[in-house]
Order: sequence, then structure tokens, then C-alpha cells
Amino acid sequence: MSDDKKAAPKRVKGQIILKTFARTTKSESLGVYLQTADGTFLIRPAGGNPFMDNPLAALAGKFIEAEGRKSNYVFFVKTWKEITEEEAGS
Repeated sequence: MSDDKKAAPKRVKGQIILKTFARTTKSESLGVYLQTADGTFLIRPAGGNPFMDNPLAALAGKFIEAEGRKSNYVFFVKTWKEITEEEAGS
């Protein structure tokens, strides 16, 4: 993909949640999602292997501020930090 077609970096705040991804398919698995005011997106580290365990799963139930890019339904996060619920605006 050329640089001009890549999504611009974006900063988002939300809660990490775990829920089923691709229900009733051969790809069904537990997905790591970021629930924000703008919607819920699958989240994974940029450049990470999608078939390996997602390190963000350990933050389930916590709030984060993340910077990365959104592509379709996945938010590819470059950096993240844990924040309070109040900082997340929830």
C-alpha cells in the first residue's frame, strides 16, 4: 500500500473489551476490542502477528489512550498507555 493511501495516525481513548470475533466461522476466536465513543474496533499492535496472542488482552476492562491508524474494522495501535475512566470520558 502506498503512503498516500494509508490512514492518517489517530489518537483514541476507550476501554479494552474481549468478545467473540468471527462467530460461527472457522476463524472464530476471542477478539480484543477497543470500545470508544465513536464505535468498537478490533485492536492489535501495528506490525504484530495476527495469529499470535494479543498483548493488549491483558488490559481487558481497563481504559487506554492509543495512537495508531484505523483500517476497516481494525485499529492498528503503535503506542498506548493506561488511563483512568474519567480521562477516557466514559
